Amino acid sequence: MIAFGLLSAIPRRKPGKRKKTARVIFKPRTIALENAGSLEMLQFVQGVKELSSKGGQEKILIIGDSHNQCEDFGNSLLTYLADSAEIPVSGRNFVFPYPLARTSHRSNMRFFCQKENWKGCRITSSSDSCSWGICGWVAHSISDSLEFGWQSGQTSLKRNDDISLFCPPETAASFSLFICDSAGTKSELNYSHSKAGFCTRIQKDCNGIRLKAIRKSPGAFFILQGIGRWPAGEGLSLGISGTNGARLDHYLQAPDFQKHISVLNPGLVILALGTNDAFVSDFQEDRIRENLGLLVSRIRAANPKTAILLLGPPDHCRKKGKANPATKQVNLVYSQMADELDLVFFNQQTAMGGEGSVKAWRNKGLATADMVHFTPNGYTLQAKLLGRALAAELKR
Repeated sequence: MIAFGLLSAIPRRKPGKRKKTARVIFKPRTIALENAGSLEMLQFVQGVKELSSKGGQEKILIIGDSHNQCEDFGNSLLTYLADSAEIPVSGRNFVFPYPLARTSHRSNMRFFCQKENWKGCRITSSSDSCSWGICGWVAHSISDSLEFGWQSGQTSLKRNDDISLFCPPETAASFSLFICDSAGTKSELNYSHSKAGFCTRIQKDCNGIRLKAIRKSPGAFFILQGIGRWPAGEGLSLGISGTNGARLDHYLQAPDFQKHISVLNPGLVILALGTNDAFVSDFQEDRIRENLGLLVSRIRAANPKTAILLLGPPDHCRKKGKANPATKQVNLVYSQMADELDLVFFNQQTAMGGEGSVKAWRNKGLATADMVHFTPNGYTLQAKLLGRALAAELKR
């Protein structure tokens, strides 16, 4: 041990020259969608164009990972299209109640429940086996009586909106579900196989719903796979499904994935996956191709008319602040697969400024310290970059 009085005798190392590091420039770019001329995409774009003049409804569904489990990107995309492209919107068409699954969530929707009665089951955990659907989460409970619901700061639900609480048929056989009004009056919901859940029609404009489930069969689990909404009003609606840690192959494990795609019937599915595929230690391009091809085939089997947009993974770092080289490879595979399978592709890494650009986003306060995820303002800017590319197609 060195005594404090002897510290001055320790020779000091001469300061060495600092390594010069290349300056990373913050330069996000407006880029075009690749292969936007696919028949399904042209039909979707035409439908969106006609919303202002002829009315009607169009739907977008985002399926992704942790970038989408927090809903900043999706909500910002819908806001951008409404404000900058002057597209009439009708709110959300799918949401998952993440707080009921006891996981993180950032949204303008607030879910409430008795947390101790609920648990979550995530598709990325190899030890779990659950009835997943369009989202890689389910919320479940074994309680005899459950009260839960959601609300927002605005009248997000409109009169004559149809709502379906996605649940597998075994839940319908074991539970009765009721909707409660402000006076405490309960009305029982019917289960609809055609809409994959307990259904109700909103009777008046409101900012939320309160529900109560009563168990009929001892030992049965109440399983909630998400909440679908069919807006009564005209315009563009958006659904957001995101799962922390999700890769392409994870969604192939969901037994009700195709059913929910068919029920929601989106005009455009945005596959916002690839970050976690690029993170695996044994990265293989062939595996990306195979899993992406299988996932696309499942979506098309459920709804052949749906346009599919591959949103390439954003730039990010993997170890010691070094850009992950596999990100570029995933985006290259996506671009090639878009040509082969007649999909649309948006290279998010290029739009951010290219390989290593996440460091500049971090310097601007737009990426978090891990340089994998982004701040709310960062996701808003990413949504704007994609929104510009979509808006450009609408002007053609």
